[in-house]
Amino acid sequence: MVKIPQPVVKLSKINKTFVFTTALKNIDLTIELGETIGLIGHNGAGKSTLLKIIALLISPSSGILEIDGVDIKERKSDLKKNMEVLLSQAFLFDDLTGRENLEYYFKMSKRVKNPKQAVKEIIKTFKLKLFIDRPVREYSTGMAKKLEILRASYPTLPGVLLLDEPFSGLDVENREMLYKIIKEKNPDNTIIICSHDFEAIAQLCNRVYYLEKGKIIHSYLPTDYDQFLSLKK
Repeated sequence: MVKIPQPVVKLSKINKTFVFTTALKNIDLTIELGETIGLIGHNGAGKSTLLKIIALLISPSSGILEIDGVDIKERKSDLKKNMEVLLSQAFLFDDLTGRENLEYYFKMSKRVKNPKQAVKEIIKTFKLKLFIDRPVREYSTGMAKKLEILRASYPTLPGVLLLDEPFSGLDVENREMLYKIIKEKNPDNTIIICSHDFEAIAQLCNRVYYLEKGKIIHSYLPTDYDQFLSLKK
């Protein structure tokens, strides 16, 4: 039986203009259920802006964004429930401990039935005992990023997971943890990764889109590894 594509995210003629610049220009992009998509490009290309629009954190200046076939203008709050986003800087409460942050987010997302028990399992499984009860302001960049990754991916991934520079600040062990989470996702989980790390994107993504000056100028398949990897030079 031929698999019928199911668009999860569809952008049509998306533009984003800030006061002094146009960040995105006529973006057309369709992301299907279960895909892992990469957004690459140099600084200022517009990839983080595009990710934030898909994550419903900012609104486009014009164009249409649909998630699961629904125009985001109709049910934005409902559409956010099955979505998690990790920005380049950890979105954690500095004065709360790691434990308190996780319990808070699990309660808010409602993806976890028993937040306190889930946090205990995370501490044991991922060996967080040494720092989980310290205020997040004392965490290193890598420690905070690890906590963010677990917040968004435990115990199961959301329907749509958006990652902005997720590999930055990670040591080898935590990088491998994130690789494993992405590679072992369920077929119905859709992941969108924005990163400068072209090698990681090449290993993890079904398709890769290269942005330049606010436009998608090319798309690549994994078989094009050498071709798009050369763009970093």
